[in-house]
Amino acid sequence: MVGLNQEEGRYRVLLIGIGDNTEEEKSPFCHNLSKTFSIPFLLLKKIVDRCPIILKKNLSLKKAEMLAKTLKSFGATVSVEERRNFPPISLEFQELVPHQLALESSYLRKTQRGTWSVTGRVENISDETLNDIWALIQLFGDLEEFITFEETPLPINPLPAGETSPFKVVFEGDIFIKRISVAFKNSSGQPIPAVDKRKKREWVEVEIKDQDERSPFSAEPESPFLHVEENREEKGKDGEGAAEEPLSLNLEETSAEATFEPSEKVLELPSGVPMENGCQEGEELEKAVEDETIQGFIPTVSDELKEEAEEEKTKEKEEEKTALDDLELDSDKEEVAEASRLEASVFEEATQLLEDISGTTGEAEGEEKAEQRKEEVTKEETIEKGGLPSFSWIEYFREAVETYYQRPRDIFSMWFGECRKEGEFKNSLHALLTILVHSRFDQERQSIKALENTQRVFRLIVQPNLLLDDLPPFEGTPFVSGEVWRDLFHRALPKVQQIGKVILEKNYWNAFDLEQLIQVIPHMGHQNSRIAIQWINELIPDVVEVDFSDTPIIIGEGIYRVASRLGIVDPHFDTYQGRNSMGDIKIQSFTKEAFPQNPVKVEEPMAWMGREEERGGHCFPIQPQCEGCLFEVFCSRLYVHFNPSEKGMRE
Repeated sequence: MVGLNQEEGRYRVLLIGIGDNTEEEKSPFCHNLSKTFSIPFLLLKKIVDRCPIILKKNLSLKKAEMLAKTLKSFGATVSVEERRNFPPISLEFQELVPHQLALESSYLRKTQRGTWSVTGRVENISDETLNDIWALIQLFGDLEEFITFEETPLPINPLPAGETSPFKVVFEGDIFIKRISVAFKNSSGQPIPAVDKRKKREWVEVEIKDQDERSPFSAEPESPFLHVEENREEKGKDGEGAAEEPLSLNLEETSAEATFEPSEKVLELPSGVPMENGCQEGEELEKAVEDETIQGFIPTVSDELKEEAEEEKTKEKEEEKTALDDLELDSDKEEVAEASRLEASVFEEATQLLEDISGTTGEAEGEEKAEQRKEEVTKEETIEKGGLPSFSWIEYFREAVETYYQRPRDIFSMWFGECRKEGEFKNSLHALLTILVHSRFDQERQSIKALENTQRVFRLIVQPNLLLDDLPPFEGTPFVSGEVWRDLFHRALPKVQQIGKVILEKNYWNAFDLEQLIQVIPHMGHQNSRIAIQWINELIPDVVEVDFSDTPIIIGEGIYRVASRLGIVDPHFDTYQGRNSMGDIKIQSFTKEAFPQNPVKVEEPMAWMGREEERGGHCFPIQPQCEGCLFEVFCSRLYVHFNPSEKGMRE
């Protein structure tokens, strides 16, 4: 499972800002840091101007805290955050309506005994008291194979409306878990519709312990230069001379050198920062420097930024000069050694991130705060340009989509067309109700079973006050038995008939409004209502006209993967986190550019190409099968060696 070792690289450091982020505060910060670590002033200015920004990720806790404390000593506001590496916990039966429960929280924890526990809280959001509720927890392995399950009754029974109850399930043994699912049911096994109201956070802030002492690299804001002098407590007569000895700094550098004169500013080692050899708070400086190494930030700046910073460095040549000299302690005991090492590539990483944000190539993770800044910049650029750039192959894309719809249609559409030719439908309402009923039956895309149920009842659905005994046996769904599904259909049929009559009151509908109306039908989830309005538009356009011009497509893993490999989105930066995230904006803009009157037209062919091999797709998560793909001729074939959806889609 997931380890909890603090030395693992699961921490990151964010630069939040410099004081109140005024120029009077940012300039001294950049100036002092530039002088201390020989980092181009212009580069630091770019980093500071883009706060909040990620400086370094994949650090151990020790290194992250050392970096954060050092930056804080210069006046920066920083944050250290920890990435949660636990497997995702998904909620089942969300597509069933109306929702009766809301999952408020869920956690996976490991005890000292080695057992794993899944705990959480669930709220009764219905208007009625619920009895005998059970929580069902299922575990899945690396290949999505089912491992085991446990179930437990809610401790609060019955659960009144508006009240919450905790739950807990314990698993024994050393188990490798890839995914966890949570479901709720009653004592007879019938699933209870639930909605996910958890506040999901991938990163959690870690508290940094404050220190009385400053960092060895701290500088006074008023001072344009960093001057240091060793400040030791007197240890008797032997230590008096050493206490007055100045420190000269010498840092090895790969690109340039700068010399600084020592002054009266004080250098103190932070008491809370552990040395690599185990030196801790209270030990003498002489002991610390005998075994340790002091190195500053020696960034490797990209050639582009070097050239860009050259002009700035020339102007300040008199002030900056060359890197610091070797840190030597004039002591009677031993030669110089170096103290605690800080991560040398911190600002190299920041440089790379800046290049990415500025529009050059590179790779960085779009975490919450930095990604928010990047999205704002990109949106501004999009507005300035009047929209996203056109794709040279978009005409070929349109032709491919049109070709897709010339292929043999799905089995329901073919059956529906035959029924209409043979006069099986009594009137327009009968035809519309058949579409609505089949859309509701088609749970989890089980087209064959759904069609079998539709064929058994479509002649009966126009009858008012239909009795349960008049209905034939049903095929079940992955969640309920045929008998239960038959009973649920009988309860839902009056609402289906009512919605059908409301739809026929108008011959022109906006797709969004129509979809919202259809979702009033019990067990008519988002996917079901979407396919319903598409069938209405395709199969009975003479009865109801549907306007799709402002309808967004539903972006799943398959569509995002296809969009990434076509070059519509970059999974490293254009992450999809729901509506109005950067990935969503780019894909929706592309679909509207491709088919302005019906952007939804691209949804089915792109989703089909993104399916797994056993379901007839081509754009597999890794190493796609391009031969025979609808977009084979013009596809850019990007990101074929990893799964773009896994990288770019966030919960």
